[in-house]
Amino acid sequence: MIGRRSVALLASVVVVAAIVANASRAIAGSSPSGSVSIEATLDRDSLPLGGEATLTIVVRSTGLQLPSFEIPRIPGVAAAPAGRAENFSMVNGRIERSATVVYRFLAQAEGRFTIPAITVGAGGDQASTDPLNFIVSRSIEPGLSPRAGLDSRTPGRAPPGAPEVFLKVDVDKPRVYWNQQVLLRLRLYSRVEMVEQPDLKPPSTSGFWSESLGPPRSGRVTINGIPYAAVEVLTALFPTRTGPLTIGPAQVRCVIARVTTPPDPWSALAFPEVKPEELRLSSDPVTVTVDPLPPGAPPGFQGAVGDFALALRVDRKVGRAGEPVTVHAVVKGEGNISSVRDPDIRAATPVRQYVSGSSTRVERKEGRITGERALDVSLVPDQPGAITILPVRFSWFDPEVGRYRSQSSDTIRVEIRQGDAGAVGVSPGPLAARGAPAASRSRSGPIGELTLDQPPAIAAIAAVSLAGYGFALALALVRERRARDPRHARRERLTELETRQIARAHALAKSGDTASAAGLTADALHSGMGHRYGADLAGLPRREALDRLRERGAGESELAALAALFESLERIAYAPPESRRADVGRAIDAAGAKLAQYRKESS
Repeated sequence: MIGRRSVALLASVVVVAAIVANASRAIAGSSPSGSVSIEATLDRDSLPLGGEATLTIVVRSTGLQLPSFEIPRIPGVAAAPAGRAENFSMVNGRIERSATVVYRFLAQAEGRFTIPAITVGAGGDQASTDPLNFIVSRSIEPGLSPRAGLDSRTPGRAPPGAPEVFLKVDVDKPRVYWNQQVLLRLRLYSRVEMVEQPDLKPPSTSGFWSESLGPPRSGRVTINGIPYAAVEVLTALFPTRTGPLTIGPAQVRCVIARVTTPPDPWSALAFPEVKPEELRLSSDPVTVTVDPLPPGAPPGFQGAVGDFALALRVDRKVGRAGEPVTVHAVVKGEGNISSVRDPDIRAATPVRQYVSGSSTRVERKEGRITGERALDVSLVPDQPGAITILPVRFSWFDPEVGRYRSQSSDTIRVEIRQGDAGAVGVSPGPLAARGAPAASRSRSGPIGELTLDQPPAIAAIAAVSLAGYGFALALALVRERRARDPRHARRERLTELETRQIARAHALAKSGDTASAAGLTADALHSGMGHRYGADLAGLPRREALDRLRERGAGESELAALAALFESLERIAYAPPESRRADVGRAIDAAGAKLAQYRKESS
């Protein structure tokens, strides 16, 4: 026999245990050196026939490129990609990349299924996840990973009759715009003790991108004068298509403690008896109407919906030729920050440009998704003068007021001085500061005739001077025309990559720093192929960069050769220095030959 006080204590422990036990399973692995890691998360381990599950994979790498992976085909389960986000950063020459890829699984047959270990690697460094198992059955109802807290201010209404346990799902807005946040609330109420962890099945949210809203909270609420213990799960949904979208019913299986009175009330040992009783409950489906965004989007609008603000700054107002000037842009606010595209940062003057860092920070608080998207773009001038950074514009749709909004920065001018650390000219001081004036002559000089006629040789000197001036002017015009010629600029840049960076890479390899040598060579090759084909490859992963070259006319044999060379450099970067010293020299020579080929083709 168990007393009611003991049952209440047991139930409290079980509810907390249920919240923890139902959390999503995350299986992560990292390489021995820690330079590559992969994490796989499956949001449930059992689902009904026709149900959906979400697999999230996070890959991190400190190498040159993100290692790729493939999801193995599982008979009886259909898998489709649902989203991808990448982060890139460069700190002190060290590149760090990460990618989050989401897949939706649709159960098409019953049985036990296994997602095999997923392996990523670069060179000899590899990381793998453990296999993930899940069950599909008509009779099994999977558990839900509780993800949010209890909102005691809006407890909802109980069904008629004040039931002992009931389940409720609702949304904060029945009608929204495309990509506008919908707050989904799932609440389980009970006024009796539970002796087993509740088995929850979340509602299906087909047509929405979902984001969890932090850890759960439990508490007690009063509905129609009756106290209930409640647990609330909050999820942020962002519709990915328009029209009526239905959020399916949530389901729960729970076992409560049923207290019964003994049949013999005269017995001295007539303690109440507690028996477990199983309950199965379902919520009603919820329909959300999604309207398309209105016409009249401003130029440059890329789908951001919410309330945002743009901040822009440069790291210096005066720079030197050959040194980068970094522009830092931050978009922050409320909305689906993970889907916000980076603003376009451009200079009006000819400069070399590349993405030197990017990051996304997501915050979940008070039932809302907020955060910021940061982008660093470095501009490298080759000549003294000035860099003019064009106004940066960011546009979004504000669903609260139902209109598009835009924010634009001012034009920024950065003075660029000579790159060499030579002496800077200083204006001469007054005559008195240069010393005493010369003394007067003590006697007169020779006497002769003074004439206004020009000396005989002055005409020849003037002709030579004019010819020299004309030649210098013509040479300056030729140089200016060549500087404005894109082909000449590409040749100059390719020559610099071929001579200086390849020479530096050889020097690093001879010193034993094979990883830095391989990294510098890969950077030179990445930049060089962009100049050869006139493509902006700054910040693009290797696969996307090669796709961009294919669009610009690169042949398949050329793309295959570049991919093989990048893979060779990546293996060298990850391998121990003593095992790749012979290979790094050949790889650097191959990259130098490719840059020389590009320089000749650009002539």
